[in-house]
Amino acid sequence: MKGSRLKFIFFLPALLLYCLLPMTGAAAQPKMHVVLIDPAHGGEDKGVVSDKLREKDLTLKIALLIRQEAQKKGNLQVQLTRDSDRGATLAERTAAVARFKPDCLVSLHVNAGFGKKAAGYEVYFPGFRQTVAGGGDSAAILKDMAKNKHLNDSVSLAQQIQAGLDKVFPRKGRGLRDAPSPLLDGLNVPGLIVELGFATNPEERKKLVEEETQLAVAQALVRALQAYFQKGP
Repeated sequence: MKGSRLKFIFFLPALLLYCLLPMTGAAAQPKMHVVLIDPAHGGEDKGVVSDKLREKDLTLKIALLIRQEAQKKGNLQVQLTRDSDRGATLAERTAAVARFKPDCLVSLHVNAGFGKKAAGYEVYFPGFRQTVAGGGDSAAILKDMAKNKHLNDSVSLAQQIQAGLDKVFPRKGRGLRDAPSPLLDGLNVPGLIVELGFATNPEERKKLVEEETQLAVAQALVRALQAYFQKGP
C-alpha cells in the first residue's frame, strides 16, 4: 500500500504536466484575423484615369499584393471583394462583409485633383454621428455603443495605416479625415477608405505605377494591420 502511494506521488506531477502541455500549445497559436480588402472600381468602371494609370488596375494590384504578403504571416487571412478585373456593385461589396465576417475592412482608392499640384495620401473613417435614436431603449443603446466602438477602432486602424504609409510617402500625409461613405456607413465592423495618392500629380503617378512602390504600400498596410490587431481593437 505504501509503495502504491509513493508511485502515485511521483506519477501525479507527470500527469499534470501532460494535461497542461496541450493547453500551452493551443495558447501559443496566434489568433487568426480576417481582413477584407476592397479594390475600388473594376470592369467597365475604370475609376480615375491619368496617362497610363487606371485606378481599377492599381487598386487590384495592391490588393493582390496585400493578400500575398499576408500569407507570409501567421495571423492574417485576407479576403478580397474582387480578385480580377470585374465590376462590383455597392450591394455586392457590402454583401462580402456579411459573407466573410471580417474583423475590419480597408477600401483602396486613388485620388484625383483639378490641377497637377494636389499630392499626398488620405485615410478616411466613417463620421462620428449618433447612429441610433433609441431614447431609453436598452437594445438601441447597446447597438449604438457597439457602433461607436467600431468607429473608435476605425480611428485606431487609421492611425496605424497613416504611420505605415508615412514611411512609403514621407511628408505626404494629408491627415486622417472624418467623412461619410456609402460603403462604410452602417457597417458593423471597423472600416476605412485609403486614397493612395493623386494620379493627376505627375510625380506621384510615376511613383504609383512602379512595382517597387506597389509592393512597399502592400507591405506597409500588412504591417499596419498586424500592429492594429496586436494592440487589440
